[in-house]
Formats: sequence, C-alpha cells, structure tokens
Amino acid sequence: MALPLTITPQVGASLITRVTRLFNGTIHDVLNELLQNSRRAGASAVNLDLEGSDGAPILVVSDDGSGIDDPAALLTLGYSGWNDTVAHREDPAGMGMFSLAGRQVEIRSWSRSAGRGWMVEIPDQGWQSLSPLMIQPCAITGGTQLRIALPDAWAKNLLAAARNAARYFPLPVTLSGTPLPREDFLAEAVRVENWQGCRIGIFGWRGYQPVDMARINFHGLTVPCDLPFVSEVGKIDKWCVKVDIIDAPDLQLVLPARKEMVRNAGLDALKIAAEAAIYRMICDNGDHRLGFTEWTRARALGIMLPHAAPWLPCWAPMTVDSMGCDQGEPISSPDMLVVPAMEIDLQQGAAPILNAPEKLGMCTVRIAPEFSGYDWYDRLPRLQTLAFVIEQNGLEHIYEADTELDPSCTSGRADAITLELGIADCALPGATLTNRCFPLEMLVCRNEGYDLDDAIILIGRNAVVSPDDLAWQMELSLFRSSDDSDCDSWETQQDNFQRSARNNAYALLLSEEEALLRQIRDRLTDKVQWLIPPDRTLTVTATRTGVELTLEPAP
Repeated sequence: MALPLTITPQVGASLITRVTRLFNGTIHDVLNELLQNSRRAGASAVNLDLEGSDGAPILVVSDDGSGIDDPAALLTLGYSGWNDTVAHREDPAGMGMFSLAGRQVEIRSWSRSAGRGWMVEIPDQGWQSLSPLMIQPCAITGGTQLRIALPDAWAKNLLAAARNAARYFPLPVTLSGTPLPREDFLAEAVRVENWQGCRIGIFGWRGYQPVDMARINFHGLTVPCDLPFVSEVGKIDKWCVKVDIIDAPDLQLVLPARKEMVRNAGLDALKIAAEAAIYRMICDNGDHRLGFTEWTRARALGIMLPHAAPWLPCWAPMTVDSMGCDQGEPISSPDMLVVPAMEIDLQQGAAPILNAPEKLGMCTVRIAPEFSGYDWYDRLPRLQTLAFVIEQNGLEHIYEADTELDPSCTSGRADAITLELGIADCALPGATLTNRCFPLEMLVCRNEGYDLDDAIILIGRNAVVSPDDLAWQMELSLFRSSDDSDCDSWETQQDNFQRSARNNAYALLLSEEEALLRQIRDRLTDKVQWLIPPDRTLTVTATRTGVELTLEPAP
C-alpha cells in the first residue's frame, strides 16, 4: 500500500454508534445542556413541565427562542447549526443535544427559513442508528419543545437538578409553573470589576478552599478553576476571586462534558486580570499587609501600592500545647527587636528578658520573613543568637538550639544561669553584632524530650522561686496533650502533669519533710476538702497502718 501524500482531520462514522458515551447521562448534565441551547437561541425564559403518557412520566422542556432552523443539525455530531455570531461567542460545537443520546425524545421546533413547524421522534436506539428519522409537520409557531421520557433516576433528582441548573442561569426558569430561585454568582463579593465580557468578584475567604469549588459561572454552568488568591501577612482571611462570564469568546469549556475550563491564552489573561483586580482593591483600601513578593507583583501589574504598614505584632512566647500564637498587639516603635522562631523551652526561658523592654531597651516583635525586602523591615535590629550559660559544680554548660545538655548537668540549684543574646543592628550586609548578657532565676530545658523525667530544671543559687512558679514554668515549657486517641481527656492529662510538676518543684526547692507535707496537703485539697461541710472541721490522724477521722463543729 502506498502512503498518502496528505491527510485531513475527519470524524469516523463509528463515533455515531458510541454517542451515548459522550455524556454521563445524569439529569443534572442534561438540564444544563438544554438550558444553554435555549439561551443561545435567544429565549427569554425556559419552562419545565411534567406530563403523563400511558403511565410513563414525560419531561417537557419549552422555550420561546428562535427555534431549530435545520432539523439535520440535530443529529449531525459536531455541527451546531448556529449562526456565525453565536458560534464565535459560545463555542457550541454541536454536541449539547447529544446529552439526550440513548433517551426516547420527541422534538418540536420552528424553522424560520421554512416558515413552519416540524417535529421528529427519536427512539432510544435512534441516536446511534444510521437509519433515517422522519420529519413531520407540527403546529408549533415558535421556539423549541422537547418531550423526554423520564426514567425513575431522573424523576427522583429532577427538583434538585432543576434548582441547580437555574440558580445562576441568566434567564428565568419555571418548573410546573413555579419560578425557580435565581442568584447572582457574585452576590457576596466585596467588590466587582468588569473585564472583557466578564464580571470579576473579589471575596474574603477563610480556611481551606476545595479544589472542586465553583469559581467560574459560564452562563449558569459553574465549574472549578485554579484562579489566583492573595494573602496578607497576619490575616486569617485571604482574597480570592470568582468570575461570571457574560460575553467572552476566548474563555471556553472542555468538550463534551463542559466541566472544566480550556487552558488557553484567554484563561491565562483572565487569571492576570483577576490578580490585578485584587491588588487594585487592596490599594484602594489604604494600608495593607502584603509581603514584599506580593507588593513587587502588584507593581509589575501596574498597581503602585505603598510599602506595607510599618508595624509588627508584639512578641510573646508560645507554649508546647498551643496550636499557634495569637496575633500580638501592633508595635510601630522605632525601637523594635525582631525575634526569630525558636524552640518553645528557649522562648519560655528567655521570656523574662525578651518581654521586659525596661531591661532590653527595645520592644520585641515577631519575625515576619514575608516583609524581607521592605527597607523599614530590613533596617530593624534582630535577635541573631540566643544561648543559656549554666554554671554548676565548677562546670560551664551551654544550652541553645539543637543541643542537649551534658549528663553532668543535673536538675537543681546552679551557681549561675545567664541568658546571652547576640543582637544585629539590622538585616542588611555588614550589620554590627552586639552581645548582651542577663542573669536568670530559673530555666527549664526539655533536653530533646517533652517528659518531665528527661527535662533538666535549674534554679539560680540565690534565686527565691516559689514551687508554684517553678511548676508553672515546667507546664509552659513541657506540657502537651498526647495525640494518642487512647489517652484520657485534655483536662485529665493537664491535671496529671500539674501534679507531677508540683511534686518535682517541691523536691527541688523544699526539704524532704516539707515536700512530703506539701504533697499530702495537695491531695487533701484536691480530693477531700470539697467534701467537708461548711460548718464542720475535719481532723485527720493518719499512720502507715490506719487513718482516724473526726468531724467537729467549726470554731
């Protein structure tokens, strides 16, 4: 066989026998396709009705549009029969009517060129048969009417499907004479801009955005799309967009199902326009908290935003069990010290100094790497190094990030505990580093674990620390509820930790006898005291072999 010199794209005849596979055949998809056909035909409304025929329900879809001029266009796959204007604006592709493939349908329509109505009956097997179907005269005087045999699965979902199809559809739709509710796709937008035949709505969104969330409304047919969003530093909400398509020929849906956007130059341009719309809104709102990368992007799009407002949230130490940290009070003082992220026990140990502007001479603020590049941010002093120097039994130990204390360093009194800070005067090249030292009264080192037994708990030699304060420091630095679903409630785990922490504090700060008496008193306070009547006094005499109790009137 000789090879051909040229080839031409064409549709194989065998495709006709497979048309029932082009659509998934749900009532949702069918109604969407039929409503789109009515809209393209210039209809002012669409009516859905239910009729009975020999006990079998019939769905009647009627519109007052221009009608179907050429009956042959119905069953010509890939030929829509629309005029050039509609074909350019809508990309109809001649596939919508095939959503009914495999269904028994009677079609009645008006032909303007012939000046009369016509009808055709298509049996369920007629869609994929090469046998001709007879065109008969019909008394219809305008528009199109489809009479579709309604299977049980369609009947059960008809109301929901009709409501869904009509919700954002630009024309009124009735079901059995009752108007179906309609909404503006951009109803909750904080701002709407018009762009090349589209309406771009900007929304504030909190939390996760499902990948299948409808972001584009194509004349009532909603589809997901990865449109841009913009976040501002420290804000939970982010700015995102939805798009209502009015007349945008360059924006098309993937055929035949029309459930996603064609990725083309038109969609790329829409994404850029949507991003610019968000930045314009932020610019018009005044002060913003955009990161430097987003600020640079806005300027590249022609939106001349000022720098982000020059303030940072006040720094505060986190706890092990917290899921994050609250946004601190805004600080805009020129005397700000940027504190980087660090391990929780380091934060808690340094907090008495970092939270004391009178000692440090500066207000500490949380680091915000997103602002790197802004001149006001890069010129702020920042904490560059942090370490604890522990002197105990003639030895010096260093505790800092990613370190574990030597076994010779043990819980108890230390000769001295010193916080050493390395402070750079800015984040620019050539910054000057200054070292500062501050004495501490106590320090809890988790020492690569989160268990009280693994931690090293230190108290300065001459520090006056109460057991409650030391136990509280242990809780802030070490306590976290277990992720194990078999563990008890958070409250029970906290109660158990607090009891252990107090016992540790008693053992470190008190004599053996005082520590024992404190433990006994704690147990009586927790378990017994609430049982004593308000007008009585309980006297306890207890030994290892027995307990005697007496209740007497209160003095």
